[in-house]
Amino acid sequence: MSWSLFAALLAGAVVAAAAVGLRPSALRPAGTRTPRFRDTRRLARRLLGVTAALGLAGLLSWALMLLPPVNDAVLGDLPRDLDDFARLCEDGSGESGEPFPRAASYRPQDPEDRSRPWVAVEDDRAAHASSGTVPEEPVDRDHEPSPESVQLVMCSKVSGSVPGTEISCSYTNGPLGYGPVTQTVEFARGRYTVDVFEARNGERVATRTLRGDSEVQCARLVTAGESEPRYTTPGWQAYAQLAADLPSPRPDGAT
Repeated sequence: MSWSLFAALLAGAVVAAAAVGLRPSALRPAGTRTPRFRDTRRLARRLLGVTAALGLAGLLSWALMLLPPVNDAVLGDLPRDLDDFARLCEDGSGESGEPFPRAASYRPQDPEDRSRPWVAVEDDRAAHASSGTVPEEPVDRDHEPSPESVQLVMCSKVSGSVPGTEISCSYTNGPLGYGPVTQTVEFARGRYTVDVFEARNGERVATRTLRGDSEVQCARLVTAGESEPRYTTPGWQAYAQLAADLPSPRPDGAT
């Protein structure tokens, strides 16, 4: 119940109670006793007590709704940070995780509207994002889309390397980088499977394959004991192009 509706009902209850308690005695059935002054005061005190209790309950409910956990529990989850969308990618099997019922709908009124805010999730974090209205990567968080405007979530997962792009890099734990080789790490251009889901309901929109950055080089430093291959990741432009190439959603009810 909204605060304005609650206030309106409360005001109506007060007016109705006052009308019943203060109606003229001439309208009472014959033989009934006219309330004495103290009876009227007792009625007024009860009326004020009920009004105060209802007002306090309404104020408390309104205050509790300002708390994000309570708000989400009553109305459904609302994304408040771009990293929140990582939960849609937590399954890891290509299926959607838990969506956000109050996220923006992927059903624009204009079927030709291709400006869809999106976020790309890599390694459980929002790696790239766009409002869908500018042809370049946001320069800072102030230019990123607001979480509640995001329509699409791209879950990006490495599926291997692009053949022929692998290089092997040797490292040592000797002082100043000198000494015998202690570990070798492979670097390559990555190949990624990207599952695109609707932020609001988790429905799959598409599955595409993207390639990581074409520039493959040895990292200056690696973690001691590291042996897993490292892959370059797709850039912002690759995800932006994927979003632009998605088919426009049909209006509700279209076949």
